[in-house]
Amino acid sequence: MEESINLYELTFSEKDRYVIITNAYPHEDQLYRNGFIHRRVKAYLDEGLKVDVFVLHPAYKKAEKYTYEDVPVYRGTEQHLRIFLNHKIHKKALIHFVNPKMVQAIKETNSDLPIITWIHGFETEAWHRRWFNFLESPESLRKILEMSDDYYVSQLSFMNWFYQTTELDTTFVHISKWFKEHIAECDARAESKNSIIIPNVIDDNLFTFIEKPAEMRTKVLSIRPYASRKYANDLSVKAVLELSKRPYFDKLEFAFYGDGKLFDQTVEPIRDFENVTIHKGFLSQEKIAALHKKYGIFLCPTRLDSQGVSMCEAMSSGLVPISTDITAIPEFVKHDVSGLLTKPESPTDIADAIERLYYNSDVFLRVSKQASQSIREKCAVDVVIKRELEIIKG
Repeated sequence: MEESINLYELTFSEKDRYVIITNAYPHEDQLYRNGFIHRRVKAYLDEGLKVDVFVLHPAYKKAEKYTYEDVPVYRGTEQHLRIFLNHKIHKKALIHFVNPKMVQAIKETNSDLPIITWIHGFETEAWHRRWFNFLESPESLRKILEMSDDYYVSQLSFMNWFYQTTELDTTFVHISKWFKEHIAECDARAESKNSIIIPNVIDDNLFTFIEKPAEMRTKVLSIRPYASRKYANDLSVKAVLELSKRPYFDKLEFAFYGDGKLFDQTVEPIRDFENVTIHKGFLSQEKIAALHKKYGIFLCPTRLDSQGVSMCEAMSSGLVPISTDITAIPEFVKHDVSGLLTKPESPTDIADAIERLYYNSDVFLRVSKQASQSIREKCAVDVVIKRELEIIKG
């Protein structure tokens, strides 16, 4: 439970602390807010790092503190962040989803504080990268065009400065080479100095590999958000409709899990199929890992991804991912080696990939093992956290 606090009166019994500044963090009432950051923090704590989290958001008018799974979390406005940083007990600031207010607070209170900034996605993208989200109505298109003259221009102007400035000691962490070169630096029109590529961590201790029997090639799982068209859930649904025309369709089993404003309308066309189950709602990481044990194929087409974390988690569990040969996905899935990649905007290609696995159990078994092995080599806790700690402590 959160409590209102007086930041001026805060006392810290230990020095050598690190502060993580972000725009959202899990809470008992909001379990899915940047959960991937929390997984990092837990791993840092396991390695002996002392970490505080500060959530900067205008919705928190009062300074508050709560504890989530042993992690101390503070939240408030930009002014509260300034007061917090003025204690000057942190060795470095670790930023996720950076915005000008976070950096301004550091400049005004402790400009010598080294900064490590993770670049994830929308904070460094031009508006047109997500064109597919604005086709629902003239109103949504009008709104984003208005924002393109204000929010996106100012944010990208800030990123242009931030990537290049010598006023601050900053290291940038990009989660994929494709995203760094083709989106982050391209849209900001600047090269990010002092940068490194480290993917998001996958909890391979939770998403464990158990060898799949050949029969699981008929069991297809989709666990996706439905808040944006970037996840291409409509293509998954159309692939099921395409497969329904093929003679072996009733031998397949599909499960769709997720939630968001697009959920009901997206899955409506496949609700009446007896071999399709639909589950509206979000799942804990533990429940997702348990579901992975019951299925063999993970359906995850996309229109824009800087990594595809849920896909990587499924790969760690040994599911064969069927995704799209687009954006950063090929950095994490090699076609016909650790997964199957399909053409963009092609439900038929997705259906053909499922058909290939149905008729070729040897391909399914081979790719299942290689998917788990390859993603662990890239994204396992030991691999990623070791690299992150090297730059955090360095």
